[in-house]
Amino acid sequence: MAAALQRHVDIAGGRDFAGLARNLFGNVRLDFGAADENKSRMVSAMLGACRLTRLEADRHVVFGERVTAGPDDPDAIKLILQTEGTASLLQGGQHAPVHTDALVIYDPRRPYVLTNSTSVRQLLLQLPRHALSHRAIERLVTPFTAHAEQDGMCRILLSLMESTMHEIGHLDEARRAGIGQTMIDLVRTVIGADSQPARPVANPLDLLLQRIKDFIESNVERPDLTITMIARRMGCSVRYVYRAFEVECLTPSDYIWNLRLQKAAAQLREAGGYAGEISEIAFALGFSSSAHFSRAFRNRFGVSPSQWRRAGIA
Repeated sequence: MAAALQRHVDIAGGRDFAGLARNLFGNVRLDFGAADENKSRMVSAMLGACRLTRLEADRHVVFGERVTAGPDDPDAIKLILQTEGTASLLQGGQHAPVHTDALVIYDPRRPYVLTNSTSVRQLLLQLPRHALSHRAIERLVTPFTAHAEQDGMCRILLSLMESTMHEIGHLDEARRAGIGQTMIDLVRTVIGADSQPARPVANPLDLLLQRIKDFIESNVERPDLTITMIARRMGCSVRYVYRAFEVECLTPSDYIWNLRLQKAAAQLREAGGYAGEISEIAFALGFSSSAHFSRAFRNRFGVSPSQWRRAGIA
């Protein structure tokens, strides 16, 4: 299954870096000068109609002239987020610094020069031109910059881009498409001036909560699953993880243990009946001991695991 999920991911490094860049981004020319091209690495994946890419490279300059070939090309609109290093985008006579905690949105159909004056780590999001209204496209005559500290939607979009790249190898097609559509909705809101009908964008904390639940579902068996780990993978603070669960009227830890107990109850219903299987289920779902599992199970369901299993067999 893991191998199947990896098939949608494009990876290149070193001398193959520039070739993949041209395949993904169109008619771009990369100039590394005296820098080391072999330090370059790129990971890219489709998210429904969008494409998300993470790249690391030594200092270089990107020259873009009429990059896209058609109105439905996924490279029609591009967002760039800098996680490390210094860069600047020149387009339409305007310089737009590219730095952390902000994103730059631009139309690559208009000639541009992206100067990476140091080694860089970047996230790039490409989305179809038709996903935005004509008025929104008109705003991109020159680069559009949004700051996370000033815009809650920008902050959640940056966090979503970062955490998605962490999880990209484990997301199935339906989840990738859903995340891509969420990113489109967020971009529409961040740019503004969008007169075309669009789905209402969910509250940022609601989006975060769903992402956390998906991550917990995929990792609930891990005994090292902690709130700190979740926050790191979501690209947010521990406080934000707790805030996301306020609407559920329970803590993230309560949610994790409830989910583990629900899965344990379902597995015990299907158990073959030998005593050791209870311990196997407990340890497989992240419980530290059989005694801990039994106490938590009785508190949740009012009976012991063995009584629950016998009822299922009967």
